[in-house]
Amino acid sequence: MRFSLRSGRHPVPPVPCPRTPRSGAQEQPGSRVAARHSPADPGPPPAPVADESPPEARLEDDAPATVEVVASRSTARLLEAVVPATWRIVATDRPSYHPCVDFVVLLGPDPAVVAGIVERQPGAEVVVLLPRHAPTAQLVALLDAGVSICLRESPARLVAGHMLARRRRGGPGRRVRVEG
Repeated sequence: MRFSLRSGRHPVPPVPCPRTPRSGAQEQPGSRVAARHSPADPGPPPAPVADESPPEARLEDDAPATVEVVASRSTARLLEAVVPATWRIVATDRPSYHPCVDFVVLLGPDPAVVAGIVERQPGAEVVVLLPRHAPTAQLVALLDAGVSICLRESPARLVAGHMLARRRRGGPGRRVRVEG
């Protein structure tokens, strides 16, 4: 089933935490498995679930947030493993302009796309990930378009850390778009 944020009528689906039991999950050899059996519970323990990341790898934050990752399911999976457990990661094919989205993550977008998101989603922080050797002119154009966070080829933990720091500083205090 495919969920869409475009219509605004459908709730944003929760992204399962890697530490919650899923039906049909199989243990991977050599991976850590979270024990979920309570001695007070007489029933059989739930099926073990492979824990892909150590517990200390996840960042901590009590406030929920929704992160929309545009056009990159692999980036969405990598961020899902490190963002706080209260955050939702939603992978989409194009920006949804949904009012409940806190962060929009884009990979090497055109400045016009960024400007459109800034204009249509004033409450969302725009995060752009660029290739390592992206020209400085591209970086400057994206910052002028209103990007909140712009990083060159960064690991998911660093990207999530920047988003968390931005959120703790008080939300969308992004730069004003420069007309030129």
